[in-house]
Amino acid sequence: MSKKRVIFFLPALDVGGAERVTVNIIRYLNPNSYDIHLVMVQKKGLFLEHIPNYVTIHDLGVKKTIFSIFRLRKVIKKIEPDIIYSTLIRTHVAIYFALKNITQQLKVVMRMPSSPKLMMEEGGGNVINKFILTKALKKADIVVAQTPEMKDEIEFYYNVNSKNVKVLLNILDKENINKSIKNQTNPFDSKNINVVASGLVRHIKGFDILILAFKKVYMKNKNFRLYIIGRDLNGQTAQYEKLVISLGLEGVVFFLGYQSNPYRYYFYSDLFVLSSRREGLPNVVLENLYLNKPIVATRCVPFMSTIIQEGINGFLVDINDADSLATAIINFKEIKEPTLKLSDNYSNLEDIF
Repeated sequence: MSKKRVIFFLPALDVGGAERVTVNIIRYLNPNSYDIHLVMVQKKGLFLEHIPNYVTIHDLGVKKTIFSIFRLRKVIKKIEPDIIYSTLIRTHVAIYFALKNITQQLKVVMRMPSSPKLMMEEGGGNVINKFILTKALKKADIVVAQTPEMKDEIEFYYNVNSKNVKVLLNILDKENINKSIKNQTNPFDSKNINVVASGLVRHIKGFDILILAFKKVYMKNKNFRLYIIGRDLNGQTAQYEKLVISLGLEGVVFFLGYQSNPYRYYFYSDLFVLSSRREGLPNVVLENLYLNKPIVATRCVPFMSTIIQEGINGFLVDINDADSLATAIINFKEIKEPTLKLSDNYSNLEDIF
């Protein structure tokens, strides 16, 4: 039987949740059944090291996604894929225009990277952008929602037919996680209570609120330490370091930058904290629950209440609430059973691909 030809289209492989999920899907698909092509606006990014060598990479060699449309169209005509997959708004739009007047039959899969409702509330819903994105999503054969709530929002805001919207929870690369923690040494001082947070260092991740909360935590118990893992894209770390100094938390809060193996830190931590103001479906929470880590997280997306059972595998707090966040961190040892338990009532990759 011939292999299905699949194109994954990304601007680059920078460190982000959408990129991580795409890499996990690529690694999950059986190369005996799929001929996998990764088409990139620019061939760059720290996640490139995780792409298997059987994947064919195409570098379009332009600076912005909007300038890639004609080159993308040319690659699509050459490969003649059975499936094309996109996971960012700008790549959805590029694919929509690149496929204009192409008569070839192929399945278009577009995954929404974040909550449409929150995107609208934060100014991402101007009339022109919404009009073009709606056109793109309604042309897709499958629109992937990360949660049931996101499915409802996609149908409401973009008028996409319900039967075309599938809920697919983020894929965990368990094999890679297990390999990454094998034979690793503890990076922490085991005398301390070591708390880890992880994500791109930017405003929506709420690290400022976490640092403010940690002042209260440290005043209560001097054994607590906070380690923030993540790449800084726009100099935000310098602002947070000033906040740390102003609160007298030098030697208590640490910025570790990008780590090629964050799982070592997750595995040896005592607690994982998600302080985000907005998320789609946070990979880091799923990964830490897989590693049986207790979680303190914000209610940054409604599905968090499905992932986190209060007091069982974690605590939930409101966004931008430093006091409640501090209290939850201080009381984390009351969390009884930090494991990942999810229903099977969702789509799987075989439904999509």
